[in-house]
Amino acid sequence: MRRSFRFALAMLACAAASGLAFMSPARAQETVKIGLLFTYSGASGMTGQVADNVIKLFQQKNGTTAGGKKIEFVKRDTTGPNPEVVKRLVQELIVRDKINVLIGPDFTPNVLAVAPLVTEGKVPTFITGAATQGIVARSPYYVRTFFSIPQSVRPIAQWAHENGVKNPFIVVADFAPGHDTETTFTRTFTDLGGRVAGTARVPLRSPEFSSYMQRIKDAQPDAVFAFFPIGELVPQFLKAYADSGLKSRNIKLLGTGDMSDESVIDAAGDASVGLVTAGVYSTAHDSAPNKQFVTDYVAEFGKTPRVTTGSVAVWDAMRLIYDGMAAQKNAPFDADKFMAFVKGRSIESPRGPLAIDRVSGDVTQNVYIRRVDKRDGALQNVEIETFKDVSAK
Repeated sequence: MRRSFRFALAMLACAAASGLAFMSPARAQETVKIGLLFTYSGASGMTGQVADNVIKLFQQKNGTTAGGKKIEFVKRDTTGPNPEVVKRLVQELIVRDKINVLIGPDFTPNVLAVAPLVTEGKVPTFITGAATQGIVARSPYYVRTFFSIPQSVRPIAQWAHENGVKNPFIVVADFAPGHDTETTFTRTFTDLGGRVAGTARVPLRSPEFSSYMQRIKDAQPDAVFAFFPIGELVPQFLKAYADSGLKSRNIKLLGTGDMSDESVIDAAGDASVGLVTAGVYSTAHDSAPNKQFVTDYVAEFGKTPRVTTGSVAVWDAMRLIYDGMAAQKNAPFDADKFMAFVKGRSIESPRGPLAIDRVSGDVTQNVYIRRVDKRDGALQNVEIETFKDVSAK
């Protein structure tokens, strides 16, 4: 009898131990940690603040749990394009903080630097602020909800050719995305039968714009196509362009969406009026989801800082994260199953339809030709034409 009782107790103990072993991974995954890697200081410091606002708004609308798991955020400041700093931060996030998902990093050099780390750590990572072509291919755990340079440059080159531009002058920032932009615009425009009047590459630090304005005048173009990264150089260029008299010469000013991003056009003021850009998002986009998104954001955080392309990229990353976690229901978080769900996913974004490529993880979306107008005293990107379902390649 005693022997049978002891045997029964031993069996119960084994069963209990087995049950605990089975349950412990699930309990460990009750909280999913999401690393936030944005710029919170310096010239681009507003980026992180707006991203935090967007995440807060998303959770107000969708709750703080998904798939039965509580979500916890761990923030780190990239301070800008600092690949060595960002590598250290990502190592800390993966090894010490044990994040499951990462939103960011911003800037192309940062994205390239951490690709091996997120691959080894199997950390699904959402690129919400880097546009260089091909960077998503650096890791099978990368997904881009931002845009690629060719995705916006090809449509503006096509639009320019279709709208009578014959010999544009190209001026870009002198770094890899600027070179990519110049090459893409030149190839697209010349393949359509146009010619380029001239090109100029402007240093990122403390440029003297007056000499470049003179080079543009000497080339006698009928349009100027410009690209500078979102930040202080954009309003500096736009003001120099207006002050030089080029704006009054009826020379079309064209650009990528960075040139009229909602984070910079207010600083440029009326110098930006009339600028035509190709971008994937505008607060003036006429759709019910966007009107609700902008209305809710303004009600919660005010009219400044304004929501931007990067803001909606963060919003869409959160949507994909919530959907991917919900698809796993109450099972432990599985990075590979999560990526298999997210890749190939299509959603309706405030910007319009968005699809993540099943193989590459890059984004297909509408690209809008917009003109900067002043409406009710505010500068707005008003959409005048749509290029539908443009791939990132």
